[in-house]
Amino acid sequence: GLGDVYKRQILYVLFCLLVAYLGKLKKFGFWGNFAVALLLTPIIGLVVLLAQDDRPTAAKEEAAA
Repeated sequence: GLGDVYKRQILYVLFCLLVAYLGKLKKFGFWGNFAVALLLTPIIGLVVLLAQDDRPTAAKEEAAA
């Protein structure tokens, strides 16, 4: 029924939020990873997450310079 549809949508968004949380320190950040997971499915979002580099920090940028 309609309740099952809502449960699936909530579960989908929760998985998207999980991917976003795991990617908060990656290059795309929380919102970028959330958008990828939401638009392309959480499984593809997870693959994109694993392919990303870590977000550069000020200390890493100074060491590279």
